[in-house]
Amino acid sequence: MLMAFVGRLTQRWRDLIATLQDPYRPELHYMRGPGPRWRQRHPQG
Repeated sequence: MLMAFVGRLTQRWRDLIATLQDPYRPELHYMRGPGPRWRQRHPQG
């Protein structure tokens, strides 16, 4: 029982470290659509 707890705790620690060190963050690169510069060049009519 103690070994199972230690195993789960170790796995969660590893998951946390892997998450913090993960260089890929898709939310930082998510494109939200055309910006104001695009709208200036493409007037809606």
